[in-house]
Amino acid sequence: MKWHVLDAVFKRNFVAYFSNPTGYVFICVFVLLGSLAAFWPPEFFNANLANLDQLNRYLPSILLVFIPAITMSVWADERRQGTDELLLTIPASDWEVVFGKYLAAVGIFTVALMFSCVCNLCILLSWGSPDGGLFLANYLGYWFVGLAMLAVGMVASFLTSNLTVGFILGLLFNAPLALADRAGTVMGPAAAGRVRACSIAEHFADFGRGVVSLSSIVYFLGVAAVCLYLAMVLIGRRHWTGRRDGGVMGLHYVARTLGLAAAAAGAVMVFRAVDVRADLSEERISTISADTRSLLRKLDVKRPIDIKAYVSPIVPEDYAQTRLNLLNTLRQFERLGRGRVSVEVIPTEPKTEESALASQQYGIEPVTVPSRVRGAYREEEIFLGCAVTSGLEKVVVPFFDKGTPVEYELVRSVCTAAEQKRKRLGVLTTDAELFGGFDMMSGQQRPRQAIVEELEKQYDVVQVDASAPITETFDVLLAVQPSSLGPEQMTNFVAAVKAGQPVAIFEDPLPVLMTGVPGTSQPRRSPMGPMAMFGPQGGQPKGDIGSLWDVLGARLAAGTARPAPGQMGRAPFVVYQDYNPHLKLELPAEFVFIDATLSGGAPGFNQQQAVTAGLQEVLFPFPGSVSRDDGVDVTWTPLVRTDPKRSGTIDVDR
Repeated sequence: MKWHVLDAVFKRNFVAYFSNPTGYVFICVFVLLGSLAAFWPPEFFNANLANLDQLNRYLPSILLVFIPAITMSVWADERRQGTDELLLTIPASDWEVVFGKYLAAVGIFTVALMFSCVCNLCILLSWGSPDGGLFLANYLGYWFVGLAMLAVGMVASFLTSNLTVGFILGLLFNAPLALADRAGTVMGPAAAGRVRACSIAEHFADFGRGVVSLSSIVYFLGVAAVCLYLAMVLIGRRHWTGRRDGGVMGLHYVARTLGLAAAAAGAVMVFRAVDVRADLSEERISTISADTRSLLRKLDVKRPIDIKAYVSPIVPEDYAQTRLNLLNTLRQFERLGRGRVSVEVIPTEPKTEESALASQQYGIEPVTVPSRVRGAYREEEIFLGCAVTSGLEKVVVPFFDKGTPVEYELVRSVCTAAEQKRKRLGVLTTDAELFGGFDMMSGQQRPRQAIVEELEKQYDVVQVDASAPITETFDVLLAVQPSSLGPEQMTNFVAAVKAGQPVAIFEDPLPVLMTGVPGTSQPRRSPMGPMAMFGPQGGQPKGDIGSLWDVLGARLAAGTARPAPGQMGRAPFVVYQDYNPHLKLELPAEFVFIDATLSGGAPGFNQQQAVTAGLQEVLFPFPGSVSRDDGVDVTWTPLVRTDPKRSGTIDVDR
């Protein structure tokens, strides 16, 4: 390849475009259309996100008009002016002429894209704080889309000497690729899915999420390579059309072109299977954690896992990021599942056929959330739910609320559905009443605690009453506020712990956020409610929580005062810490914040344990403190620590 020839052809076409005022007009129109598509739709303001999501939707349609304006004169103008023969007589190969003109078209498109980039970036910076990596990935994707469409448009230009016809042919040739993602409007779902897989929008989707994927790049370069080869065949047909074997040569080049197209399609399929991806977004919103990747790759299911997501097309701005994270994560799961995980995203609105099916089959209902539109507050019903099925097993996440860890919820649901037999989790019946109950004091029914609903998504949850000896075996027994157990119940519970039953114990010296639940040293409430004034004073007796601490080898930080009536053991201390990373929250020191570094102090979480590794921040309201009993031979692994320089303990009664 002669680089000086490429340089000469490139400069000739590049300079010629900018020597004509019409070229500047087309660039200005392109920039204007791009800005209008990005910022004019109401969805941009509803989403309240400083990104180019709206432009990503309309970009193929915009390029469908702009690309032919660049390519229509690539060869048609040469033929119109009669300079094509002169160009073909220079000492250059057909490939060098075609590639030089292609580079000129790419250069023109790149200049237009740079103007659009600067304009849109300035607008985003004036309204918010855009994600730089996501913005860069979007424009890199636009550039690759342009590479493919420019090559297609050049083929149209080689077929005519009329600029207008060249423009129309360029538009028609690019239309199937640009509009294939809308195939569902004219054909069935199965056929539409296959057509959509070949569309520009489908392969640009990764760039739209801030991910640069090798498979998408191979797709765009493959389209460009096939079309450039076809353009070279068209410009070189003068060599063989007049020969006696011209028809045979024509079939020969058709076979070559089809073979190259098949090779390009095969390369795309190969790189889809072994894709290399780089997430450029600042918060890596499209990057799945290593643990999730490992779990998905190790899935061993006889039947594939199906995920149906019922998602509202438009949600209030407070839920826009959650919706985006959900859709991004679903796409990643489908890719990593490699045929074992199929994902179907169903746009769902209230009072439609889709919403009726979601309710009947999976119990997914619309959730009413507040929204603000042009300063006015109103309520909207939206869908953000998923149903994961595998065989007869079904796991449903009815709604992904704000702040919900989407990846965790999805991978938990997938793994639970893949396990045809769930682990058994026992929940000890205590005064915390996680399963709900009737409150005698208020005369109202207590709802089930949210943690029970979360656990039921993953485990076979069983309520355990310690009034009788605990003979069943559970994978783990959850005990919340066991200090509220009666003497007989405490004895049975401690016996189960001694017998080797795995337990998870949560004890709160002062449960200020759970009304009616007694603290460790507080007497139990009376079961008679308002009628207690007519009966004997005091609640039911409590068991000796000290016997449980002795078995566990733990010491509870407590005072030395004598126990009050109705309580067992000394009153425990409450921990305080002079550290609040959120100054706007004026909270007392007994609201203990723990983060990974305690703002430069000692590490708050044990990073060596999977339970706490990766945690960023946890708030403990009025927590207690435990230490190791050196007289008991147990393995002691602290998970959370306060900063000893800024923390201490106070009496619970204070």
